[in-house]
Amino acid sequence: MTKKKDKTQDKTENSYDTIELKSVKSTDISASSEMIKQYGVDPVKTPGVLTYNAYQKIVGYGLRYANEDMSSKDWREVYGILIGSVEDNKKVLIKDAIPMIVGDRAGVKYENKQYVDMAQIDESVYERSIQDSKNDFIIGWWHTHPGFGFFYSPVDCMTQLGYQIPNPYALGIIFDHTKFLSNDFYLGVAGLRLINPEQGMLATYDLIELEYELEKEQMVKKVKKTIKDLNKNIDKILDDLKYIDEVLRKKALAQLQRNYGLILVPKKDIKVTKDEAEAEEDENYLYVWDPDFFKKSYRIPKFREKVENEIAKYEKILLSLQNDNDKYESKRQKYQKKIQSLLSKPNEWYKKMMSEFTERIEKISPLYDYLDTNERKIIEHFETRSSEYYKILDSLNTRAEFEFKNRNLKSDEI
Repeated sequence: MTKKKDKTQDKTENSYDTIELKSVKSTDISASSEMIKQYGVDPVKTPGVLTYNAYQKIVGYGLRYANEDMSSKDWREVYGILIGSVEDNKKVLIKDAIPMIVGDRAGVKYENKQYVDMAQIDESVYERSIQDSKNDFIIGWWHTHPGFGFFYSPVDCMTQLGYQIPNPYALGIIFDHTKFLSNDFYLGVAGLRLINPEQGMLATYDLIELEYELEKEQMVKKVKKTIKDLNKNIDKILDDLKYIDEVLRKKALAQLQRNYGLILVPKKDIKVTKDEAEAEEDENYLYVWDPDFFKKSYRIPKFREKVENEIAKYEKILLSLQNDNDKYESKRQKYQKKIQSLLSKPNEWYKKMMSEFTERIEKISPLYDYLDTNERKIIEHFETRSSEYYKILDSLNTRAEFEFKNRNLKSDEI
């Protein structure tokens, strides 16, 4: 990116009078009056405050797919969501910007994976807000217009409606790297909002006032360092992600399950239900061994069946010896070694696999915030699947100690 000679150092973008915009001023005074009556202000005119944390993620992810080192025909738009809060009904504080998906040259299309990810983010933000006594939520969205400038297409207007109808303060941020360091848009970003959302698809948009957490020159100086680090390391990060997906998940974890299967595989006709009680019952396989239940809904791996049967057999014998301490302890140690021997290989393989995963996650972590849904899901999928395997393995390791004597178990509990 080339630095322009003329630049503004104002903390607020106010020079909109020199910019050609395809937007229309609202004439619907009654709608504005209703908003003022309800909120004390007109949310449409409420300024946004962009923090550096949010700004660097917008710029960092956006420049991965459109920058001056690429041919303009290869530029691609990206999309993300904004996290923040409404401060005293006077300002919208944009605290975070989460990358979601990359599209094509002039548009982005959501897939099921992004909708699921967005729901998970929404839930996570809500839980953190409750825990930290904050009022953070999804307050809008952001996307890039590489070389196109700052406007809302009909599709953009429809997207903005989805945010602004339930929350009149919701806003959108557009980043265009070709405007970076320009007179009017020094940071390369602009904020937009529909000025008459009650008109639905006929609604028009306008730029809103944007303020910044730091002086704009300081924002630029810091983000340049971020961009430099990202450019230097992103290819290595993507290689590590590919290794996690192609080697650790599809090969190592799959081979571990194939040779030392512990995770039960649902049969095709397994019942899918929204009933919480039934769903919880279907997850019993993680904790409780009930072969009759499993055979109805799951394919039981031979290795797990063997280990479970051996443990059950030894538990029954030990239970009958609870009154003979010497014999009990001798048998317990013998059976313990047998089960631990059976579990030694899966424990060894799992430990090695997770060591490699941890090593790569440590490299990815500094730039994790610049990954999108598809990239984050690679990590999440492996963590979920490996964690499922570990829960069962850990349970078997614990049971292999055969220390149930101190729990005063009865025979019908075995």
